[in-house]
Amino acid sequence: MNDREVEYQAQPDPQRTPTLPATPDGKVNVRAVAQAIDLKVTQEKYLYERDELTQLINLMAEGQGLMPIGSRLVQEAGDKALKERMVRQAQTAKAAGQAAVEAQAVHAELLDRLKAAVADIEALKAANARLHAQLDAIHAGMLVRVDD
Repeated sequence: MNDREVEYQAQPDPQRTPTLPATPDGKVNVRAVAQAIDLKVTQEKYLYERDELTQLINLMAEGQGLMPIGSRLVQEAGDKALKERMVRQAQTAKAAGQAAVEAQAVHAELLDRLKAAVADIEALKAANARLHAQLDAIHAGMLVRVDD
């Protein structure tokens, strides 16, 4: 581990590349670290479980620009939370869309009813005007025949 850190520090500053084993997605490769320090496969878990080992490797990894041990778990939890939030937002958007469709249908129905009411009012105004004219004619002494 010390040799890897010395190698890293020996590189020119702006062109440094990680010397710790890394995964293609930029995380420290714990299995490769375990092999490099001659741990058995059954002992590899200690790099995750023992805080002093995890912290040492994480300090070196972060210093070299790699994501630390356990970052995949944090990322997966973040991905899960993001997916859950996206599902909730999709459900909310779907409900809002459905409410908008229902509101448009109610609006269209009310508009149709309003148009029918306006037409009825106009017809009643016309009938009322005819009846007023007939009453005025009767008051003037003319005989008027009423047809409905």
